[in-house]
Amino acid sequence: MSQWAAYVKDVTKTYGAGATAFQALRGVDLMVMPGEFIMLSGPSGSGKTTLLSILGCVLNATSGRVELLGHDVSKAKDGLLADLRLSLIGFVFQSHNLIASLTATQNIAALLELRGQGKKAARAEAHRLLDLVGLSDKYESKPGELSGGQRQRVAIARALAGSPPLILADEPTAALDAQNGLAITETLRSLAKDGGHTVIVVTHDNRIFHLADRMVKIEDGKIVRD
Repeated sequence: MSQWAAYVKDVTKTYGAGATAFQALRGVDLMVMPGEFIMLSGPSGSGKTTLLSILGCVLNATSGRVELLGHDVSKAKDGLLADLRLSLIGFVFQSHNLIASLTATQNIAALLELRGQGKKAARAEAHRLLDLVGLSDKYESKPGELSGGQRQRVAIARALAGSPPLILADEPTAALDAQNGLAITETLRSLAKDGGHTVIVVTHDNRIFHLADRMVKIEDGKIVRD
């Protein structure tokens, strides 16, 4: 078993081919220890969301090696990637990716049921997680009835469902005010420090930089500072 929660070596990612090809990552190396709380920063288009998507088993790298918690996912097939996403990873997408027809409770409970929990236990855990992110009055609200910030908090609660060892968040504070953004980030940090989870956050939000164990800066598809 690898000592790393995430191990990325000489990873590239190219979109398209020929004259229209775009190289989003250009030989990235990144090693993350279990329990670390890391933030990836950099300008728009720098490759940080692409890197997070590779770490989240949403995308395959074009070349290079990627290991997550001892699993080599460099060239993994879609089925294995889906299994790893379900069992190992909580992902907070920038666009929330909530199911519009389900309530906040149901969006979280559905994932827990996929992971094997019974309906009653899943619903109780969903309520606990919504309480954790300050949405105890929104159990039965659907995404269309929530503000952008509230939808983001539901997405964060869903990412915590089932206590996955690796939590990835793409701009989790983008739609939140300073107070709620800080509170959410402190929650994520406590998961790393107290719960032994590994947390990797993509963010532009310099209000929360001080909470990171390590800041990793990406520019033009390369890590320029770690």
